[in-house]
Amino acid sequence: RIKFRTAHGFTLAELLIFIIITGIAVAAIAGLFAKNVGSSADPYLRQKALAVAKSYMDEIIRQRWNHNTPFGGGCVKTGSGQCEALEPSNPSVAPIGNEGQARVDYDDIDDYDGLDEAPKDSLGALVDGYSGFNVQVQVTEPAGNWNGVPAADVRKIVVTVATPNNENISLTSYRLNF
Repeated sequence: RIKFRTAHGFTLAELLIFIIITGIAVAAIAGLFAKNVGSSADPYLRQKALAVAKSYMDEIIRQRWNHNTPFGGGCVKTGSGQCEALEPSNPSVAPIGNEGQARVDYDDIDDYDGLDEAPKDSLGALVDGYSGFNVQVQVTEPAGNWNGVPAADVRKIVVTVATPNNENISLTSYRLNF
């Protein structure tokens, strides 16, 4: 015959084991919850950094290709032969770099090379709500020809935005001499 125990309650040992197992489970769940809450701002910061990077890239891409680029468009002579064939009277290219201008006076893409600042609008005013963010810009000539275009007629633009938690968001664009 099989006899079943018909006890009314738990023994002290069973109760202690239940408390220990439940405590471990609650601690594990609380640890996961704390980790998720601690990093819940990361996507928000990434979105803000991406918005800043896009804004800077849009501002840069709207500018002339080089300081000597004619207003309204046209190319400058880089020695590649591309521009000379189109318009022999165009001026020669100026080297990459800022001509000593303030940010509000930037008028070509290479003026932005080496920019390192807190997010500002195109007039140079700090943007509210972006404390702890930082923007860096590099404008370079690619190491070699880019998609069949001579490197001298291409500028590579990299905008990198650092978030307050030291995550970097970068955008890269290429601009041609035209």
